[in-house]
Amino acid sequence: MKILLHSFARIWVVALVVVVGSLSALAQSKTGEIVNAADKFLATLSTEQRQKVLYAFDDAQQRVRWSNFPTGFIPRGGISLKQMSAPQREAAMKLLATVLSPMGLEKVNEIRQADDDFKANGSRRGPGGGGRPPGPPPGGQNGPPSQFAGAGRPGGGPSPSSEDMFGSDLYYISFLGMPSMTNPWMLQFGGHHLALNITIAGSKGVLTPTLTGAQPANFKLNGKTIRPLGRESDKALALLQSLDADQRKHAVLNYTVADLVLGPGQDDKKIVPEGLKASAMTAKQQAMLLDVIAEWAGILNESSATARMAEMKAELNEMWFAWSGPTTGEAGSNITAYYRIQGPHLVIEYAPQHDEPTNHVHTMYRDPTNDYGRGLIKQ
Repeated sequence: MKILLHSFARIWVVALVVVVGSLSALAQSKTGEIVNAADKFLATLSTEQRQKVLYAFDDAQQRVRWSNFPTGFIPRGGISLKQMSAPQREAAMKLLATVLSPMGLEKVNEIRQADDDFKANGSRRGPGGGGRPPGPPPGGQNGPPSQFAGAGRPGGGPSPSSEDMFGSDLYYISFLGMPSMTNPWMLQFGGHHLALNITIAGSKGVLTPTLTGAQPANFKLNGKTIRPLGRESDKALALLQSLDADQRKHAVLNYTVADLVLGPGQDDKKIVPEGLKASAMTAKQQAMLLDVIAEWAGILNESSATARMAEMKAELNEMWFAWSGPTTGEAGSNITAYYRIQGPHLVIEYAPQHDEPTNHVHTMYRDPTNDYGRGLIKQ
């Protein structure tokens, strides 16, 4: 009997080693694809363009040069899609398609399409319609890091035109460090309502900190309704509606959270977990919570997203779900409430904006222990 049990134990160990080894090989293979796509993009650039795109991996200033504001107010590093030739744009989009999942690429493109819609229709949407004319961005927690405040218009120059403010081509790409199979490097892609900070170190990749947003957050394109952050709204509302009265008492905060707490310029800020702990949820509710988290974790390619979701499942009982604002709503219509999901290695925030709550949304995705890949680099 002991011999039989020992044999079974050896078989399970061997099987586990094979599975882990296979996953590691797949992750390494994915890194190779990403590096290859990055090298092909860089090969399309002129010497001057490469100098604009490439930064040192430890460039602390460029690392935090991201914002929800239009690029006309807060300049980004790198070069924009607008500044690229058609072959360069194609190579840039192929790189994004390699590093992101199909769902992630779709979300990025829908955010960019929303900016086209705002550019074309924003000023005609009337009071409360988000048609803010070009001018200084509002203050508040979503402002840029202090070193970039006003960087877009030094000396109080004239406000930028809509051509410099909005549009799907005003999204910038930059690299911190050279793409590598072994050394850590970062890919940044962003503009208005979008900031992807993707750190890759060997076979591992992390997406934090990353900002996604949209205005309009509900619009028509070729007869189809587009909601770039629609699932983030619908899935969280479904989770809230699944809670019983006692669970809601814990989940729904008795005060208003008006905006992102850990938005741009808030690196290293700490917040205390609050709301309903996932350990007090049913198994079905816990699965719903993980499904909400996957809307952010799943932006990255399958290899990185799978590893991230495994981490989230392992820490599930230490997760918290908090809600601030109206508790009513319907699937298909964006909520007007703020919510937060927080765990040992996670903070997600969904924050409707006061000017147009159902149609102007900011969200934040962070791992405070691993923003900009800090945790990866230490490993």
